[in-house]
Amino acid sequence: MRVNHPDTDTIRRAHTVPSVSAVERRGDGALVVVLDRFGRTADREIADTIDAVGPASLARLVLDLRANAGGDFDRMRRVASLFTGPMEGAIRLLGREGASDVALPPPLRIIGEFEIDVLIGPGTASSAEVLAALLRRYAGARLIGNPTLGKDWLTRIVPVDHDWRLAIPAERIEVPGETLAQGLVPDIEDPPVVEP
Repeated sequence: MRVNHPDTDTIRRAHTVPSVSAVERRGDGALVVVLDRFGRTADREIADTIDAVGPASLARLVLDLRANAGGDFDRMRRVASLFTGPMEGAIRLLGREGASDVALPPPLRIIGEFEIDVLIGPGTASSAEVLAALLRRYAGARLIGNPTLGKDWLTRIVPVDHDWRLAIPAERIEVPGETLAQGLVPDIEDPPVVEP
């Protein structure tokens, strides 16, 4: 893949794009959090959002991953640990060298206990699919929507030269008890959208 080098004006005006793009408190008491990406502060944004509402008053969290195409694997693990706590062997990576277990790290902070619904669809891919699988497996979340993309591998980026990088599928990702390869199947499926 070609590297897009920013010019100096772009670098000077750089800002961090939030990972949480929208938050809504529904009339039924549920809090809807739209997580579109795994930016540097994704776990802090979610924790701060829940703290601002008051975790004691929160009966249900609806985490919307329908537009999350994945991203940084380690940042996703930090988000997952907010809901599961630290966990050894939560993820397994299968590569040419064999299998290795990956733990969920200690969370930034404990955010409380509540029911979790995760909204998924064809736009949910890669690390977002892994997050949804982790939350269903270890936090009792319900997946609602439509099947996900089905990207079940980590991509390693290898620099070729100043302008080019090679993206190599390096390891398959497994969450015990979940199937990522053909896409996650929701617990509650939305009817497909029919275009007029």
